[in-house]
Amino acid sequence: LFESELFGVEKGAFTGANQSKPGLVEMANGGTLFLDEICEMPTALQVKLLRMLEERSVRRVGGKRVTEVNLRVLSATNGDLETAVKEGNLREDLFFRINTIQITVPPLRERRGDLSILTKFFLSRLEQSYGLGVTEIQSEALDIMDHYPWPGNVRELRNVIERSYYLASPPLITTKDLPAYLCEKNPIVPGNWKNKSYRDAKELVLEAFEREYVAYHLEQNNWNISRTAEQCAIDRRTIHRLINKFNLRKSSGNGKH
Repeated sequence: LFESELFGVEKGAFTGANQSKPGLVEMANGGTLFLDEICEMPTALQVKLLRMLEERSVRRVGGKRVTEVNLRVLSATNGDLETAVKEGNLREDLFFRINTIQITVPPLRERRGDLSILTKFFLSRLEQSYGLGVTEIQSEALDIMDHYPWPGNVRELRNVIERSYYLASPPLITTKDLPAYLCEKNPIVPGNWKNKSYRDAKELVLEAFEREYVAYHLEQNNWNISRTAEQCAIDRRTIHRLINKFNLRKSSGNGKH
């Protein structure tokens, strides 16, 4: 299935192939082919992708005719490419072939300035499609979103905006339209201080700081404990204690390469 989607298929190549159709490579000829989560691609398909890149040609599944292609390939992954090679998830020869220019896009939590821009963009797209009259977002709602860590990255933001768009009363998305978990997990929101003493509220905020601070530096150092401890000026034992305290795990919501 993956192979036929990528390279195309000739009629009768397999059960269910009732007609010939071009694959993504042929359709991208003369332009750009984007491959998301390339480290998840089956190894056998990686071999054929490498051959296509080297020979600049493609043959459909079940076909004999070879078609020359001229295209630019962009690939993305949430993981670390070098680690994927070491673990055998990405072929080393394919890595060297596609790793011409590598750009790391930081996760959303590290580029807060983009939050407002992306929110307006998603709102605009939704309004163009559905025309419900919801065109703005309350500043208090944006503030709550700004303090949320967004483990699901831009995809999570898009889903939150879409959900809130349908629930909102035109023309504004307000705090009541946001998912409850955005507020519940945000100790900076005053509503979460209700019925809490000064000491308890302060502890809540400090714990949130500890968690975000350590998680941020762990991700920055690709979870190298020694480098993280040195950068944070605390000992390795403390890093391990905080990892266990907050049940931290290496994020799958990293920025993409």
